[in-house]
Amino acid sequence: MDKESREMFEKILNHLDRIDNRFDAIELKQDRTARKLEDLRLDVAVAVREIRRDIFELKDEMGTVIEVLKMNELLPQ
Repeated sequence: MDKESREMFEKILNHLDRIDNRFDAIELKQDRTARKLEDLRLDVAVAVREIRRDIFELKDEMGTVIEVLKMNELLPQ
């Protein structure tokens, strides 16, 4: 292999190394983003569960309040 071909080959290898490094960085960022998205999904699922539980408790408490008001004849039957 002559000197000119070797230099061209080395330039190509250097360029491919830079591209490979960029792909590594992109994969790392994608992994981080995927983890953050999964954490967000979990946070949303927990929040939804807590909200539903709070709504159920509020409905139950409201039912109790209505019954007490009816028993004291403060609400029409």
